[in-house]
Amino acid sequence: MIGIFKLVLVVVALMGLLRWRRDLTLAVAGAALLCVILFSIPVGTALVSAWEILSAGGSLELFAIVVLVIFLGSVQKEAGMFDRLIRSLNSVIRDGRVVAMVGPAIIGFLPMPGGALFSAPLVEVTTRHMDLNPHFRTFLNYWFRHPWEYIWPIYAGLLLFQTMSGYSLRRIILFQSPFSLIHILGGLAVSFAFFRRRGIGRQHPGEANHFWGTLGDFFEGTWPILAVVALFFAAGWPLYLSLVLVVTAVVLIKKVAFARVIAHLVNPRMGRTLLLLAAVLVFQKMILVADVFREFAGVVLSNPAAVALIVGVSFTMGFLTGVNTAYIAIAFPIVQPLIQNLPNAFQLSLFVYVIGFCGVLLSPLHLCLVLTNEYFGSSLMRVYRYLLPPVLLIAGTAIAFALLSA
Repeated sequence: MIGIFKLVLVVVALMGLLRWRRDLTLAVAGAALLCVILFSIPVGTALVSAWEILSAGGSLELFAIVVLVIFLGSVQKEAGMFDRLIRSLNSVIRDGRVVAMVGPAIIGFLPMPGGALFSAPLVEVTTRHMDLNPHFRTFLNYWFRHPWEYIWPIYAGLLLFQTMSGYSLRRIILFQSPFSLIHILGGLAVSFAFFRRRGIGRQHPGEANHFWGTLGDFFEGTWPILAVVALFFAAGWPLYLSLVLVVTAVVLIKKVAFARVIAHLVNPRMGRTLLLLAAVLVFQKMILVADVFREFAGVVLSNPAAVALIVGVSFTMGFLTGVNTAYIAIAFPIVQPLIQNLPNAFQLSLFVYVIGFCGVLLSPLHLCLVLTNEYFGSSLMRVYRYLLPPVLLIAGTAIAFALLSA
């Protein structure tokens, strides 16, 4: 249990650093250093592990993807492409408040690292005439991008969970679909409560465009994203190559001057974001090297004890990694042997997924939250004011479901 206590200290220190410094990069780097100290990770091992994760092919691809996504979003915004997309959504939905939620939800069907950067400019453009603080804009973009991860069968975390659990993907999706609905309803409740407090009524977009004009605006605003989807999913290209081709096409079609290309690439936001990503990757690696939960192997559990352990292991690993595949890969092998003979093993397996995802949603290391927070220049601690109620709603429902399923 000493390892668990040390892990709690890391979590407390991370949140304390976020509140004190408000610099996510320094806070994450400090938490990674504290991990090395508390878990007595040899300095040589820590340095080698950090180099391994930063130089890994997947990490380099992630850096390239984030650079390309930020660049593409910046060019699309400057070229007015997002304005046309918002105009098309306004013509159909007729309420700017709802459009600000629908944009991220549409982009949410595209599972890609840092995909929130695609929808952040949409939220910015949609809400520019509303009295919204950056913390709430971060919430809108972040929350409504993620209702599909419980059920959308092309998310890697869901596929990994299905593979490791052995349960039918159809059955998993059927039983987890209520959590997607709760996710959306919780976000709507928080959002419209905010709008009411601020006196923000229906944001009527004006006269609707005709059908072909609406369709043209929608295509103009989305064709780069649709092209990435087609190349990545249909053609099977690597994501970074798909983005390279699409970015090149946008630059040529929009005749972006070379000086503007350099300006979009070389800016403080890009540097801060890459540095933050590096700190997040190193911290995640230190958590894996520490291997905290190995002491639970072979324990025999009752149902309430199983629920408590799943909350402790799955939620914590979700919070500390911010990655679906990571918490599933770590938590499920620990928990599965302890629950597989219980009569509600299927329900408890789903609980591992849902409660771990609650940890991911609150994680200051979740890339979508990190990148959206950086984009809008918000305070992560103030973003939590909006995130906590719907996450607690999801977690409370999941806990009740797990306990009553026995």
